[in-house]
Amino acid sequence: MGNADAIVASLKQDFIEDTVDRIDRIETTIDRVASGMDEAGAGIAELRREAHTVKGLAGSFGFPLVGAIAHRLEDYIADLNEIDDREAASLVDFTSWIREVIESGANPPADEETRILRSLPTRSVKVDDADGKADAVAALDKEVLLVTATAVQASFLQRELRQKGFRTITARNAVEAFETVVQSHPDAVITAAVLDGLSGIELVRALAAMKTLANKKLGLLTSFDASHPDLEGLPENVVIINNRGKQTSEHLAKFIETMM
Repeated sequence: MGNADAIVASLKQDFIEDTVDRIDRIETTIDRVASGMDEAGAGIAELRREAHTVKGLAGSFGFPLVGAIAHRLEDYIADLNEIDDREAASLVDFTSWIREVIESGANPPADEETRILRSLPTRSVKVDDADGKADAVAALDKEVLLVTATAVQASFLQRELRQKGFRTITARNAVEAFETVVQSHPDAVITAAVLDGLSGIELVRALAAMKTLANKKLGLLTSFDASHPDLEGLPENVVIINNRGKQTSEHLAKFIETMM
């Protein structure tokens, strides 16, 4: 038993040292791209690779918060094309938290996890006003979890929500969704009906039963009409968002209005 504990401790230390090295590389890449020393496309691609690796390993070594921060870093840079000084400062917020948690040697308590995740930067958007000028949208202290395996669908939902000032976080399947709900306590969840593994329909039923999401808005993206047998008996706080053509934007807009 002692040998097993020693092996686990050694592997954890290796992970800590490897992650610190990765964070050093990420921050160096950010600096080089922001200063124009490196080309933005290649640098941002490197950031994605490093963040993805950290996300995939962190939970296995007892650092679920590090994995969640790396996940949000991935989301933040998903549609990033350049890194200026402002973006560089935001990106370093993610790496600074990862470094702090890793170097502490332990994952913080659940309430601290939620506080840290809610403090991370979110991508802002600009919309044209009546004079045709682009103004930044005021950020709301509300976060929406988007559960979809489709990148195009995730991008559409993020854009629509960010234009109203909401923070967003994505999950690709039910397992990621449950983990995110426990860590982040989102203010609302929108899930596609079609997911790998557990369907979005079953996921939304399970989420509706969680205390964490009591009285929170839940949206189900589906091509089924509300009268479809598969949707029979959905909880009262689940809203059907039809994903057929123009109806998607209309239904999503109504869902968003209920959260304003």
